[in-house]
Amino acid sequence: MKRAMKAGTLKLCLPLLVMTAHQNAVSLIVPPFFQQLGYPVSGIGTLISVAWIFTFAARLPSGLAYKPGRARILLVAYLLCMALGSAAYSVAAQPVHLALVQAFNGFANGGATTVYFAFFVDALPAGENRHHAMGYYAGALAVGYSLGGFATGYVADRLGYAVAFWFASLIVLGSLTLFFILARPVPLGTGGGTAEAMTAGSLLEALRSLRNPAIVTDIVVALFLNMLHQIGSTFFPLYGLAVGLTLTEVGLIRASYSLCNAVTRPLSGFFVSRFGHRSIARVGLPLQAAFFMLFPLFHDAASLLVVSVLAGFVRAVVVVANTIGMVEDMEATRLSRGVASGIFNAAGDLGFILGPGLSGLIASVTGVTRLFVAGPLAIASAFLLSLWSCKFLAARRGGEWRSSG
Repeated sequence: MKRAMKAGTLKLCLPLLVMTAHQNAVSLIVPPFFQQLGYPVSGIGTLISVAWIFTFAARLPSGLAYKPGRARILLVAYLLCMALGSAAYSVAAQPVHLALVQAFNGFANGGATTVYFAFFVDALPAGENRHHAMGYYAGALAVGYSLGGFATGYVADRLGYAVAFWFASLIVLGSLTLFFILARPVPLGTGGGTAEAMTAGSLLEALRSLRNPAIVTDIVVALFLNMLHQIGSTFFPLYGLAVGLTLTEVGLIRASYSLCNAVTRPLSGFFVSRFGHRSIARVGLPLQAAFFMLFPLFHDAASLLVVSVLAGFVRAVVVVANTIGMVEDMEATRLSRGVASGIFNAAGDLGFILGPGLSGLIASVTGVTRLFVAGPLAIASAFLLSLWSCKFLAARRGGEWRSSG
């Protein structure tokens, strides 16, 4: 019988849900806000990338700084910085000022999410099933992404961008409040972890792993999956406004896209066991690109909602398949969990960094509408070429890599 979620785990999920709602709220209104200020699409993409560069930069320092006893202090500091950074958008207009705000917010968000993940694992109630708990963690992310965009899009439509940014700041403060009210009773350290899971890997071990074709394949999938995701995340709000949608409708469409991750997760295991994680990656990412390429054919909210849900469904399956693949390859190659997690998350962050800038450059030539044809086509082509290169690397290593798909 499936074990019910403990109340302590629910308490830990709620602050995460609100933190994620804030992240999606800001990501929804920042691109059209920059457009309203008169920035070209290439400039918008570059400014979006700035935030992800500093998110990436915050990962290792925040992870090294984390200790269970100082988790609350770090989280309070990061959450207050996120609230301040969201409000700062309302008074920034010059490129340098906006870049500084983006960098500030990116670093604070990267630090908060890195620390909270470790805090979540350490603070799990005694006896909680860790695998189930991580499913709840991922579900809280999906729900948070869904709620934040819709609510903030509605505020922006009704009251303007400045008020929407202050509203996003209140969301963060709500997360801070939940953190103290709900998470405090959870005892730190009861989640525990095996010695193997907590053993840190060396830099040399990380570099050696990059020679393994299986690990490189997992990195390639994570990289291009997030690059493709960033086309929709960054430029779909601009496309939606261009074809006459309101920010409320754009937020609803993005919310539905995000909810697919929660709805699809129970089904993904069946697809992975039936078809193999590498086969799903090879087919799934180009298929999601194909759904993105359908966007320019539709100008109404209902049709775009359907296409977005289909794209979200495919992305969710590929994300789960690639995560399973990384775990299997980590065990097969005896790569430590810490090194594998660091490499895997860094690859995803790199996709978030490269995606907006590359998409912005393409959009500056093609326009936002044609970006949804040229961008996904370019990313899918580069992805398939990269997979072919991984097979070539496997052949050079004497065929020691065998596909499980």
